[in-house]
Amino acid sequence: MIGHQRDRGRQAGPLLEWGISRLLLLMLVFGLVSLPVVDGNDGELAIYQQWLSVFQSGSFPVGDETWQYPPGMSLAVLVPALLPVLTYKHAFLLAAFLVDAAVFAALVRTGRREGRSMMGAWVWTVGIPLLGAMPYARLDMTVTGICVAALLWLPTRARVGGALAGVGATMKLWPVLVLLGVGSGGAMRAAWKRALGAAAGLCLALGTVLPGAWSFLSGQRDRGLQIESFGALPFHVARHFGWSGQAEMAYGAMQFTGPYVDLVAHALLVLNVLGLAGLVWLRLRLPASFFTGAAPSFLGLAAVLLCIFTSRVFSPQFMIWAVGLAAVGTSWRTSGLRIPARMVLAACGLTSVLYPLTYWSVINSTWSAVVTLAVRDGLLLTAAVFLLRPLCTAAIAARTGPVQAGGLVPRPHAADEPVATG
Repeated sequence: MIGHQRDRGRQAGPLLEWGISRLLLLMLVFGLVSLPVVDGNDGELAIYQQWLSVFQSGSFPVGDETWQYPPGMSLAVLVPALLPVLTYKHAFLLAAFLVDAAVFAALVRTGRREGRSMMGAWVWTVGIPLLGAMPYARLDMTVTGICVAALLWLPTRARVGGALAGVGATMKLWPVLVLLGVGSGGAMRAAWKRALGAAAGLCLALGTVLPGAWSFLSGQRDRGLQIESFGALPFHVARHFGWSGQAEMAYGAMQFTGPYVDLVAHALLVLNVLGLAGLVWLRLRLPASFFTGAAPSFLGLAAVLLCIFTSRVFSPQFMIWAVGLAAVGTSWRTSGLRIPARMVLAACGLTSVLYPLTYWSVINSTWSAVVTLAVRDGLLLTAAVFLLRPLCTAAIAARTGPVQAGGLVPRPHAADEPVATG
């Protein structure tokens, strides 16, 4: 459905499929149809509305353990309040739909260009509904939309793309990782300067207007090992062999408590730092020929997957990030991201099975949940290997001899390059 043949045959983009799937999503989130399980979306939206009241009173939610976001996320909470005709819940859902539509339109427009592919629009069209109604009821849709915009601007307007990445990083830190793929020289310096400037300026302004802007740091520091995380999988298995731990609600999520949990949680923090440091080290050794338009998506997706692996938390909304990065990356015809993108889409489907469809099974560590978790995690791990292997190959080859463009990894075409045919 998202291969080259369909790409050539549907140059107008998957508009019909997007429209049908989003109509079903809107019916789901507005309660016109329902799932046989509770999805938790109303609870999340109620929390956002509580935060809105705190912001309107003139402060960040200091002391609220569920507030774990950098200062910029307050804007995503406040925006639905600009639609006073609607309830906060309906305004939030409508805002998420508009972000979804804007991303889709941008990917279709990009896919029509020379050397580009409509597969990016397909990945977005398929990936979001595979996650169910959850993307429309989470703040991550807004963050991902900003990051997609940054990725689309970076190849031609590095300053604009960098500024957008900086704004995204004030909401959740991961959008700044896409700047790893900006090539050396003036574009890289311009992108990073704009990103740091935009992030610092926005955080300073919000911190001045609303006290308590950095209170989120304590919530992040004290979080435990969420039951959907990579590090939690051994404990799910261990429960079947006498491990005495259990799953408990804390910091707005189900976490494991018991022997060795803190040890694993701290080890993941160390692995997170080492993993990102290793990726930066690898990036510094890549040849200049690698840094074409798709490189920010390529390296950004690799970095995000590394962060997911080494995070104490693996909330289902993290998959929205991966879908957005994969969608932009596959809009380049020869980006090398098609296979990882398919693995991400498969992982999205399994994520919906885990949450909300069989979440009680995950809480109780049933064997069916353990197998589903293992397969989902295996797909994402394999996708990361597909991304890291060409990076390692390119870095090694750059040290051992002269590098020819396109000789190491599938080389994305720049927007003004002709595409070979035949």
